[in-house]
Amino acid sequence: MQRYPFVLSANLHGGELVVTYPFDMSRTYWKAQELTPTPDDGVFRWLATVYATANPAMASAERRPCHYDDFTRYGNIINGANWHTVAGSMNDFSYLHTNCFEITVELSCDKFPHASELPAEWENNRESLLLFMEQVGHRGWHRGGAG
Repeated sequence: MQRYPFVLSANLHGGELVVTYPFDMSRTYWKAQELTPTPDDGVFRWLATVYATANPAMASAERRPCHYDDFTRYGNIINGANWHTVAGSMNDFSYLHTNCFEITVELSCDKFPHASELPAEWENNRESLLLFMEQVGHRGWHRGGAG
């Protein structure tokens, strides 16, 4: 990423239905959960919202929490450190060291979906991924951050 500059990125995880954004590391060392926004918090919240609202599984009014966290009250997006702190995350590295705006998408409640479930998972995430990628052109981004 340092050699070939990106302006937008997403890393894809499983096990929950939520989109997280930097910072992922809390400012207070001993705190497990702490709102830790970047100076570009509004942009990150926008990017996460674009993804979450276009994802039928996340946006469904009937959706139940995957585990014990209810992200629907946050619009299915959350500051990473406000969920659980992660030292040295890819999101934080990308933002701090490459000027790339990166989010983490927790795609599904199931960490390891069965092969037969993959077409439905693709349909849940296809439009969200496309809309997310389109934000580069719609936001007037360039190397060095949002403009």
